[in-house]
Amino acid sequence: MPTLPRTNGTSIAIHGLTKRYPKVVALDHVDLEVRGGEVLGLVGPNGSGKTTLLLCAAGILASDEGEVMIAGHDVVADAMEAHRRMAFIPELPQPFTFLTPKEHLLFTARAFGLPEGWATQADELLRELDLTDKEKSLSFQLSKGQRQKIHLAMGMLRAPEVLLLDEPLIGIDPKGGLVLKRWIRSTAERGGSVIISSHSLPLVEQVCNRVAILRKGKLLAQGTIDDLRKQARAQPGTSFDEVFVSLTEAA
Repeated sequence: MPTLPRTNGTSIAIHGLTKRYPKVVALDHVDLEVRGGEVLGLVGPNGSGKTTLLLCAAGILASDEGEVMIAGHDVVADAMEAHRRMAFIPELPQPFTFLTPKEHLLFTARAFGLPEGWATQADELLRELDLTDKEKSLSFQLSKGQRQKIHLAMGMLRAPEVLLLDEPLIGIDPKGGLVLKRWIRSTAERGGSVIISSHSLPLVEQVCNRVAILRKGKLLAQGTIDDLRKQARAQPGTSFDEVFVSLTEAA
C-alpha cells in the first residue's frame, strides 16, 4: 500500500450526491472526501455508479441532489474555477476530431492561459507518450490508445490539482501505463487529489491510499485495503480481489 503523502485540506468534497433515472437510482446520497495528497480508488461491480459519480463530479452530468466541491469551488455554481483546477480523463476518449496531438496541446495552452515554456513541455510529453511520429495525424486517424494519450497529455500539460480518471488504462500500452502512474503519484506528492475508477484491482493497490466501493449506487465501504480486509473478516494478506468479492457479495 502506498505511503500517504502530506495533506493540504480537502480538495474533493462530495456530499449527498444523488442521480436518478426513470428506472434506477444511479447514485444514492453518496458522501466522499479526498484530501490533498490522497489517491482514492473507486471500485464496484458493473453498473454500480462509478462513471456517473465521476461525470457528476466533473460537472458534465447534472445531479439531482447534493454538491461537489473541487478545491473549494462548487462544480455547478462556480464551474469555471472548478474546471480550472481539475482534469477529467474519460473511459472513452473523445479528442477533437480534426486536430493533431500537438494542436490539442496548443488549444489547452491557450484555453487555460499557460505560461511561456509550455511548448517545450508539450514536445516532451508527446515524446514520452510516443506521439511524436503522429504529430501530423488527425485524432480520428489514431487508435483508441493514442487518442487516450492525447487526453493524458492535455491533462499533464496543465498539472491540475485534482484528477478524475475513469478506467484510464483501457487501451493504453505498458509504457503509457507507467507514464500515467507517475502522473498520479506526482500529483499526490504535490498535494493534489485523485479519484481513479478502475476494474484493475492491481492498479488500485499500486497507486491508491484509500478505496471506496460502490454497489447499486450506494457507498458500501471505504478505507485502506487493510481496513476493508478487517471489514470483510479476511486474514491479513488476503488478496484485494477476494476482499472485494466478499464485501460486494455479502451486501
